[in-house]
Amino acid sequence: MNEETLHKQLPIGENEKILAVIKHHWFAYASIFFGAGILCLLILVVVILAASGSTELGLSESAVNSVIILGIMFMAVVAAFSFIPVWIRKQETLVLTEEALLQIKKPSLFASKVSQLNLQHVADVTVRQDTIGSMFGFAHLTIETPGEQDNYEFSVVGGAREYAKKIIEAHENYAAALESGRIHSTLGEDTFSQNNKPSGSAQNNVTPQAGGGIGVPPPPSETTNNDNVPPNPS
Repeated sequence: MNEETLHKQLPIGENEKILAVIKHHWFAYASIFFGAGILCLLILVVVILAASGSTELGLSESAVNSVIILGIMFMAVVAAFSFIPVWIRKQETLVLTEEALLQIKKPSLFASKVSQLNLQHVADVTVRQDTIGSMFGFAHLTIETPGEQDNYEFSVVGGAREYAKKIIEAHENYAAALESGRIHSTLGEDTFSQNNKPSGSAQNNVTPQAGGGIGVPPPPSETTNNDNVPPNPS
């Protein structure tokens, strides 16, 4: 999706700049095809064993032909249906703007969900990388929130540490804008005064282990939009 499309589909201000669009690493899609390929290989082995051992199994020629046809049909179905989870994962996106983080999720084939988190409410950013991630160059990104809000999880991300730094920098710039009074606070006050300054900003370092929070006040509940549920009338 280009920037113009994202502005149309997401609750982003007209002049709000998009800083990063985060997608899954290619391994997220390749692993699905790999699993489908393993299943097709197992079906092929069963078909070959049935055809080569038809005499020992007491199978007639027509029965062997039926097994072969069924095996080919199962492999075709598995191959076709493997594209569905790949398409779903390709729609999942994490968008970073000057003011917020927006996560697009696809719970199912016909449903989508957009969650929005103001940058003021980012408590910490964690990057976790396992052995496979180290081999193929991807990691798992977690944006932690204060209070009882759910954390933002985005797995199998290429360049996760660079994206984590961008999120932290965007948070610090947003906190500085709040402190200087250039923008309004989202903590229930019309303006951001000296008495309502954030107690700190995110640490400018990212490690594979979770770090401490950054000391922002507890936010209101995260804004979530579900494309399948119409808004309540005002």
